[in-house]
Amino acid sequence: MAQESFDLFCPKCNIQTEAHVIAHGQGDYESAAVNLLDEGDAQYSAQILYVAICRRCKSPFLIKQSFCGVPGDCETLTSEEVLYPTTSRLPLDGVPEPVLRAYEQALHCYSASSFDACALMCRRCLEALCKALGATSGSLQTKLDALLKRQVIDSRLVEWAHGIRVVGNEAAHETDVELLQADARDTLDFTEAVLMYVFALNSRFAAFSARRKQERRPG
Repeated sequence: MAQESFDLFCPKCNIQTEAHVIAHGQGDYESAAVNLLDEGDAQYSAQILYVAICRRCKSPFLIKQSFCGVPGDCETLTSEEVLYPTTSRLPLDGVPEPVLRAYEQALHCYSASSFDACALMCRRCLEALCKALGATSGSLQTKLDALLKRQVIDSRLVEWAHGIRVVGNEAAHETDVELLQADARDTLDFTEAVLMYVFALNSRFAAFSARRKQERRPG
């Protein structure tokens, strides 16, 4: 029997909420039956796809439930997955541990709706990034500009990093103003983008280049 609602984490509301089902339909279906006569007694696997709407903000969800069972006997829910919106983030391979630790703490702060703390940890992430890249003297602004001058990072990334730095400074010093969730979300996303370009994509491209050279090696 199809569900009428789901208890889900809504990224827009940033809380656990109820999503009301507005449509559902059958997905994949596979039967172990060798022929149609055996299908009534053979084990099967099936999926149901749901479209649901958050009751608070009306954001959409796409949910997949997977089942296995025997017709007329039993049916078991084997998995339930939110296909949209996805909560998984890009893998940050090659990011130094102090940088990654600060970023993960920023994620935890955002999930707990601690938006000021999220911005502060994003700023700390940039401090750790500068240290990992050899920029250790002066203010964070000076360090970022030094990385640009050395061509370690390009002008667009420095522009993003300065935006993160400014929001982090506001979260630290403007105690009478509460940081908006949207600003914390953007700060987190731009921090991830900087880490992705500086560390993860460089690491992946190095692995890609090495693999290509290996594949072209004459046998």
